[in-house]
Amino acid sequence: MKVEGLVFAGVATTDNGGVAGFLADVLGVEVETTGDVHRLVFPNGSSLALVPPDYVEPPSDTILGFLVDDVEAAAVELAAKGIEPDGDLASGWGLRYQHFRAPDGRRFELLDRKA
Repeated sequence: MKVEGLVFAGVATTDNGGVAGFLADVLGVEVETTGDVHRLVFPNGSSLALVPPDYVEPPSDTILGFLVDDVEAAAVELAAKGIEPDGDLASGWGLRYQHFRAPDGRRFELLDRKA
């Protein structure tokens, strides 16, 4: 697996629409809205999603997504290291993603641009 960088962060807030609008104005970026998720999209393809509090689980209110060359192959590599996927492979916003958990229970995700 080759990790190319951090391309996604999801932050929980009770006012995800308001915070997304505020940040979009401050940063000068567009907001994409799908349901109750508001996603700020940056010119390099990275994004920040503002989500309702029930979208993330303790002990964290943030999900970080790491760009890889092939998310399915990366999930196989994690499984070989004893790290099982958390949920199914999913896709959206032009990305495929697979969640996994750290030893403390925090949720992270691997993403690729093959959607």
